[in-house]
Amino acid sequence: MRFSLSTLVICIMATAAVADDVNFGLMSSEKSRLQQESTYKAAEAEETVLNMPDTEFTSGCAIWHDESPFRDILWGWRKELEHYSEAFKAKKEVSPDVRRLFDVNHSNREEVCMEHADVKPLEQYSNTMVEQSILTPPALRGRELPEAVHPTIPNDKHNLMEQFFPSTRQLSYLPDTGFMEPLLPPLRHPDMCDGGPPNLGNLDYQIVDYGHICRNALHKHSRTVFIDMGATYNFEDDTINQNSPALRVIESYRKYGIHFDHIYAYEAMQWDVERVYKTIPKHMQQSLHWINMPVSGIDGDDKNPFTMLKNQFEKDDFVVVKLDIDTPSVERPLFQQMLKDPKLHELVDVFYFEHHVKLDELQPFWGTHDSGLTEGTIHESLDLFHWLRSAGVAAHYWI
Repeated sequence: MRFSLSTLVICIMATAAVADDVNFGLMSSEKSRLQQESTYKAAEAEETVLNMPDTEFTSGCAIWHDESPFRDILWGWRKELEHYSEAFKAKKEVSPDVRRLFDVNHSNREEVCMEHADVKPLEQYSNTMVEQSILTPPALRGRELPEAVHPTIPNDKHNLMEQFFPSTRQLSYLPDTGFMEPLLPPLRHPDMCDGGPPNLGNLDYQIVDYGHICRNALHKHSRTVFIDMGATYNFEDDTINQNSPALRVIESYRKYGIHFDHIYAYEAMQWDVERVYKTIPKHMQQSLHWINMPVSGIDGDDKNPFTMLKNQFEKDDFVVVKLDIDTPSVERPLFQQMLKDPKLHELVDVFYFEHHVKLDELQPFWGTHDSGLTEGTIHESLDLFHWLRSAGVAAHYWI
């Protein structure tokens, strides 16, 4: 369990009782109380956007284009993100399952995680570099920081922040899952603001601290679970689509030593099972539970994936949930359940969700603001994701 949630649950449920039906509005007094209870440390950029006086803005790109000192910080972070993405992609081989490498007493955890789960600086992947001994020293991610500095962020020079974002220091942080990207408009990669539609599928803005997860969230006995709500992997034919976002994310975890034992794939669109298995890599085939029916948004319903999750898994398991079924009447109650349910806060480590809000740049894809296909504002969405992170869940925007 990440931290005591009794006060948090009271806050969320009291807020939900008076929330607006459209935006789950959160009371400022409850938000303040949650912030004091939480171990989540948000990046300054995230806090700046959340504290903007204009909460009704609909442009996701204005903060990247309007001249201001804040824009300069964002563009500095964007350059550091580019460097991180290059290093992340430089690793080509798949690491072995780190759980299988842990000793019974986890005495070799640091060695295993450093070798297989840390994202290394780009130069360590270069064939032109000289001997390993003069490269960046071993990573020490996940070590505790003296409380005099900050009680949650590891105090070493080789964590994800220090290695890749030392200038802007714009990363958010949770003790169990480590560093992650700040929550910012346009709710996906900022390259969308300049490159347009070709960058809509760019996942490089997502930062998952695999090394920290290896050190803090995984145990030798942990089960690893990926729950995929909206799981068609190739709409076009019966081949493996290497651009499928879900396949790319699953492969990223695998590349850094986190192999999923169970992949629960829920899909309402009817597909031939043989075809489904042709559209996924072989390493997924033994893990896949193909559930070809619509999910339910009703709490406790047998067709609600969260019901299965709460009945079958424990807090020591590592659970990733992706919600993207493009049906607001079902997505919305599932998201609300994710916000309100303290049991889910214990179980779910990472949560991906494409939140359809009033975002100018995505109107051609999501529908106009008056179409009824989108609900709420960008600011409200950021606030809710921030709320979920404050409950201990590493929430990321999906594409």
